[in-house]
Amino acid sequence: MDRIDFIKALADELAYEVKPSEIHQLINYYDEIIQDLMEDGYSEKEAVAKLGSPKKLAKEAAGIQEVEIDIPRRMSTWVLVLLVIGFPIWGSLLIAFVAVIASFYLVLWCIPFSTGLTGVVCTICGAAAAVLSPLLMADTLYLGTMQLGAGAAFFGIGILLLILTFSISGSFLRITKKTFAGLKHAFFKPRKQVVRL
Repeated sequence: MDRIDFIKALADELAYEVKPSEIHQLINYYDEIIQDLMEDGYSEKEAVAKLGSPKKLAKEAAGIQEVEIDIPRRMSTWVLVLLVIGFPIWGSLLIAFVAVIASFYLVLWCIPFSTGLTGVVCTICGAAAAVLSPLLMADTLYLGTMQLGAGAAFFGIGILLLILTFSISGSFLRITKKTFAGLKHAFFKPRKQVVRL
């Protein structure tokens, strides 16, 4: 919007908000601001854009502030009656939906639980086998050496499984947070209304 269009739009908005005697003073004031911004190096459109919308400026000149407030949702009596009567249908569907989501997350979290438990068991058993292998080496060298190698292998597998568990758990936590944030936004979004002060 160029300067002339802006001044015309501002004059139209001011006609609704302030006394006729103040319109000329406010238009001159905002025109001077635009010219000062243009002298500072802004183009005409940039200077106009920097001021904001004419409607907002007119409301500010009139001393009107707009504030957003949350308004609780009210249910009519008929909606409440229908909700109570229809509860056997929508209640069972809601329970089924929650059960499906819960079972999905239960199955999803079985993966890191299984890898974590297997990692802990492999780490403990591998460490125990490696520590106790000298006792078997005293009796039979090749069995003790095999136990030491198997213990080291199990210990290494256990550590890798624990690292895998932590990385999988982080991904699953991000998925869970996004899912619950989406559900919260979809079902519990408050209504907002603009109120003039």
